[in-house]
Amino acid sequence: MEPLINYFIDIKAKNILDVGTGEGGFIPVLLKTFPGAIITGIDPNTDSLKAAKQKFPGIRFLEMEAEKLQFDDGQFDVVSISMALHHLPKIKKALKEIKRVVKPGGFIIINEPISDNLNPAQEVHKMYHHFRSRIDRILGTYHRQTFTCNAILQMLKTAELPVQFYFEHRNKSHLTERNGELEVRVEKMKEMLESIRELPEYSQMLPQIEEFREKALKKGFQQATNLVIVIRKIMHQGKK
Repeated sequence: MEPLINYFIDIKAKNILDVGTGEGGFIPVLLKTFPGAIITGIDPNTDSLKAAKQKFPGIRFLEMEAEKLQFDDGQFDVVSISMALHHLPKIKKALKEIKRVVKPGGFIIINEPISDNLNPAQEVHKMYHHFRSRIDRILGTYHRQTFTCNAILQMLKTAELPVQFYFEHRNKSHLTERNGELEVRVEKMKEMLESIRELPEYSQMLPQIEEFREKALKKGFQQATNLVIVIRKIMHQGKK
């Protein structure tokens, strides 16, 4: 994330909101990018928030949906949303809310995995993610497959969010190099599949677990590329 840190090196931000914070995965990046800032993380999942509070006791975490941000207009210098766009049922509404709570001249940071231009090991990771997202959708949880780079940029253009710059961030390490990591993932897939055992999709998806294992052993298992975007809210907007 060095390009992100370098972009903000001379920009001061006191009040930051992390939307869809989950277990706080993006908090370390925010702490490093904006040292000394006050950070608030929001997420609708109480279990994730509980885990986040244990990891980051100095951060305020609130249960809240991205589509209904309970904050004043222009309250934050920076709003981030990481690994969460594809989880939002109403992306347009969420982006409108994010734009609302950022002060004029403030910034929005988006960090989102993409599905195109991946190497073979990243394609295996995409396979794993899409397995999980399909299980979630079957169970009624909103979880899209990952977007392409152009789809995300077009989404922001439609929302009238002016992109300042963006870059692709790649984690070069292979998860299969970590002792036992592959079996952890396989067991997780089996556990998820058990939740739909009584449904017809169970037998359809069962072979995908062994297919995933074989591909991971052959091609590796590397996290998909993330698209990192910096947006700046227009300082002065004309009357409509």
